[in-house]
Amino acid sequence: MQSSSLIVATAGHVDHGKTSLVNNITGTDTDTLAEEKARGLTINLGFAYHQFEESLNGQPCLCTLGFVDVPGHIDFISNMLAGVGSVDFALLVIAADDGIMPQTMEHLSILNLLGISQGAIALTKTDRVETERIDSLQTEIRELLANTLLANSPVFSVSNHTREGIEELVAHLRSALVNKINEPKAYDRHGFRFLVDRAFSVKGIGTVITGSARSGNATKDTRVVCSRNGGPARIRALRLHEDQIDSIYAGQRAALNIDMDLDAISRGDWLLTPNSYRSVTRFDGTIKLLDNNLQLNLNTEYHLYIGASHHIVHLRYLDEKKTFIQVKSHDPITAHFGDRFILRDPAAKSTIGGGQVVDIFVPRKKRSSENRMKILNAMCSNDKQALQSLSIISPEGVNLTQYAINRNLLPGYIEKLLHELEQSKSFTGIEIRISETNFLLDKKFFDEYRKQVVDSILEFHKNNPSQQGISEPALSRSLNFSGSHFLFNALLQSLINDKSVKRTGTLLHLPEHRATLSKEEQEFIAKIRPILLKAGNIPPRTRELAEMTGIPLKPLERILRETTKAGSLIRVADNRHFLPETVMALAELTESLAADNEASAGFSVIQFRDTTGIGRNLCIEILEYFDRVGFTRRDGNARFLRTEKENIFGI
Repeated sequence: MQSSSLIVATAGHVDHGKTSLVNNITGTDTDTLAEEKARGLTINLGFAYHQFEESLNGQPCLCTLGFVDVPGHIDFISNMLAGVGSVDFALLVIAADDGIMPQTMEHLSILNLLGISQGAIALTKTDRVETERIDSLQTEIRELLANTLLANSPVFSVSNHTREGIEELVAHLRSALVNKINEPKAYDRHGFRFLVDRAFSVKGIGTVITGSARSGNATKDTRVVCSRNGGPARIRALRLHEDQIDSIYAGQRAALNIDMDLDAISRGDWLLTPNSYRSVTRFDGTIKLLDNNLQLNLNTEYHLYIGASHHIVHLRYLDEKKTFIQVKSHDPITAHFGDRFILRDPAAKSTIGGGQVVDIFVPRKKRSSENRMKILNAMCSNDKQALQSLSIISPEGVNLTQYAINRNLLPGYIEKLLHELEQSKSFTGIEIRISETNFLLDKKFFDEYRKQVVDSILEFHKNNPSQQGISEPALSRSLNFSGSHFLFNALLQSLINDKSVKRTGTLLHLPEHRATLSKEEQEFIAKIRPILLKAGNIPPRTRELAEMTGIPLKPLERILRETTKAGSLIRVADNRHFLPETVMALAELTESLAADNEASAGFSVIQFRDTTGIGRNLCIEILEYFDRVGFTRRDGNARFLRTEKENIFGI
């Protein structure tokens, strides 16, 4: 049998009958804590289900209304926010005797900020008031809803005591679920994301979590990661209320048995498709404040609620119109484009606004530049339009890997978007594939960069006719290329592939260029380079080279100086020169060594010596050179990587 579900969250002021209403619909009392029973109010989230069968295309379908009953008391607003952060349908409950109360209005503001546009209003305790009071209150409710996403939601007059109006409300909820079944699905677009709201252990079964799938789908044995630390997990089994199910889809609530320790997962964590996992402490998003006169303080800490998690954050506007904001959190946040968040004041006493995540890949520099604002505006469009707009305004190209992670898009869907864009006559983007990172670059940028590279090499030939070519790092510096080394490498490779540029050894030159080598440079190629190639990681000192080649010391030093300037040699120490490819190999070993150690521990000279097989004194010279050029950083007796090797050596 097919299955489908609709997750419904209650909302409203304390003691307005939310829990009793859920009990009337489902037969389940969601107040399970002793303190809840004693105080007569909801403290923690409660969960209940109402199931029925429906015919779908002639086939039976098991339908489940999953209720998340949230606290109405202001003291437990954090639990309320955790409950409504994962639903698509809201049931706003207002008691007829009390009417619209402070938490009614705050909960409604929260629902509106979260973008929840499907809902209904339950006017409870109607058996306690006169008809005139109900009519008057319905008018007030309509005025309250007028400028919200729930403006067109129906109002049901109900009584938990007499059950009057309950059947009509349930019929509406059932209808909303059936309409959801008939909506087009897009499970093939997004990776699986499951928001956890409970975690517990069951004897003989292990760790069980409950929550809701916010995107994608998963089945038994699907492998996921936990957002807390990227730890891997496998889904052992799935359960919807009392039924075992084979799969779970976006919009469904379920319990999952996973092979993960209970202490490694809790409320607020996510289970995600591994390729979509990324935790950040900064993101850029849109912002909307409930009070337009409120001024955010850059030095003040605010409370941010996203999904089912809570974070302490600092905020700063990115533009003069105060449309975009950068959020900096004290602890990691897991989020993707479009996720909604709620902001509360420094004392966590009132909701001040909310917004949506736009970009989790925040640039290190020029965060408020004009081009960055264009990029953020472009990102606010749908997947295809955003991709096209970004390619047009991004001189450095669109990193498709980051684009997919930011929006939690599957690789197959990215390919589909690119194919659709290619069919458009106005689209001029070029997909550049580099290892596991692909870029989308507009042809106007691509052609301009190619011209700059060729012109720069030509200029080098004019100024250095005796040199065979220019090294890749020197070429990059001469261009002052602002893009990534991946993109620069791709541009060079495209020029080499179509024979516009030729690479000889480590030097780049135009195919028609013929170097007029000086006597010294000829001697380098004939006598010095073969020795350095054979010596590998331990090249001879300058005086040793003089003895081995028979070249007097002064002329030899002149040859080494000129070939270093040309990029054919790298001067690591006063009396030691390396071939560029040897330095690159040592940098690669350094990256491997750093990866094998704890990121916080770094690596030592002794570890570098043991890895490379080079003597201690020469190891120190090499590492001090790496420090000087910005590849590594020394802290006491340990060293740490500062950047990727390609950013420094570019080969």
